Amino acid sequence: MKKIGLMFAMQKELEFFTSFIDFYETKILHKCNFHIGSYAGNEIVAVISGMGNVNAALCTSDLISTFNVDLIINIGISGGLSPKLNIGDFVVGDDIVYHDVWCGTPNKIGQVQDLPELFHSDKHLCSLLPDLKHGLICCGDLFVDTKPALDKIVSLFPKALAVDMESAAIAHTCYLYDKPMISVRQISDTPGIEHHAEQYAEFWEKAPQQSAIVIQKLLKEI
Repeated sequence: MKKIGLMFAMQKELEFFTSFIDFYETKILHKCNFHIGSYAGNEIVAVISGMGNVNAALCTSDLISTFNVDLIINIGISGGLSPKLNIGDFVVGDDIVYHDVWCGTPNKIGQVQDLPELFHSDKHLCSLLPDLKHGLICCGDLFVDTKPALDKIVSLFPKALAVDMESAAIAHTCYLYDKPMISVRQISDTPGIEHHAEQYAEFWEKAPQQSAIVIQKLLKEI
């Protein structure tokens, strides 16, 4: 049996998982609710970190240092950066980078000094989701909702598939703790396009249930 940390940024992301995970206890730590339960023979500790890198890093640290999880799965939504993606598609972050970090020469854009240029999801965990799209996820403390903001990220990272506000902080923290993680993101919208707000709202009406199916599959195979 493994102890698995599930990390979400928002309450409505977690709600799609309560139908199949048997949560039986909640512990409060640093103003966050850690929901403890079980699924497929594994113990689950699920938490809503809140949006942004600091919230994500703190909750990741708590999952590892206090709850002693064996691995972390980050599941949530993201904006699409590639024309090859459709709303509802999933992206596995084989590679993850900050799009808003610059520590000066000789570091690469997105690289925190003395740390890797890119962070990575665990190769074995990634291999359990072969049917999903795999690639680069960009992350920063910016809600990307305009085309100029999207274009800037794409100009820095042309191969990027998705953008969010937590994946890099989670991967960064897991790297420091030497703990495996995987970030799986579902495309909710394409920032900057016409009717962007309507696109985002419609996504929540029909697509997120698919996330529960993906994570069920992953949890059963771990």
